[in-house]
Amino acid sequence: MKRLALASLVLAAITGTTALDAQKEKPRRSVTLAKTWDAAVAEAKLLNVPIVVHSHGFYCPPCWGMHGAVMENKKYIKFAERYTVEVACVSRLEEGVKKEDRKAATYEAKGPDGQVQRLLVHWPGMTVEAMAAMRRSPAGRYNNTGKVPYTCIVDPHTLKELKHWKGGTSAKSIMEAVKDARKELVKAHGDGISRKALAGVEAVERELPALIEGGDYARAIKALDKAAGSKPAAALSERVSAARAQVVEAARGALDAIRAETDPAVATKSLRKLIRKLRGTGLEADAKALLAKCTGK
Repeated sequence: MKRLALASLVLAAITGTTALDAQKEKPRRSVTLAKTWDAAVAEAKLLNVPIVVHSHGFYCPPCWGMHGAVMENKKYIKFAERYTVEVACVSRLEEGVKKEDRKAATYEAKGPDGQVQRLLVHWPGMTVEAMAAMRRSPAGRYNNTGKVPYTCIVDPHTLKELKHWKGGTSAKSIMEAVKDARKELVKAHGDGISRKALAGVEAVERELPALIEGGDYARAIKALDKAAGSKPAAALSERVSAARAQVVEAARGALDAIRAETDPAVATKSLRKLIRKLRGTGLEADAKALLAKCTGK
């Protein structure tokens, strides 16, 4: 009981909520935010869409007005999913956390590594630390007015600001400006890839270490082929090719280990298990030739 009480006090100090409150908190429906500036730029280049940087202040009422009218606007959320990469830079957020402001409330969710994270209710998917880092990144330098709210559209290829609004604007105005910016990006760099296709490849990339460790090489290749589709864009094709090479290298290592086995019986048993897992790697013929050598057939 003492440990639970202590944990509750620590949680309250960090997030502004009690352990019981934290269990009840749920993330608000909002745009998906980039976790880091580098990730935002990389994703925007692949999708060939502009970056929208929202510079707000935690204790700024007009900023909260824009937060609700734009970042939590259902129509804008749907639009952003297809046409933008969203970034948020929020000043004085840590102060809000320290003062246990309800707007700095958090919820629990598992991260990519399976560890439980505390994420911000009003900025779903983001930790306090990630938000602070984003504000200190180049994203935080676009607003040189010293005032908030400030919204700008950035070209991911040149990192130049294409358009900005001081003191707030509407979701409609941002969407219209993004469409114009997107047209110019397509003229200069082509269509880019879809977020769905990118998400599919990223999901397989996250799964690859476990598949490789388990020797599921054929399954890994099949998942990569499915994620890439029949005609992957050049940028996506490069990612898939790199991942495929990683799988093949691991499979070749497994085959070489068997080739070094001095006991033919042990090698034969291992090969028969491995051959089934080599489909799609291009190593099946080598494995079968080695099996024939071990068995004398």
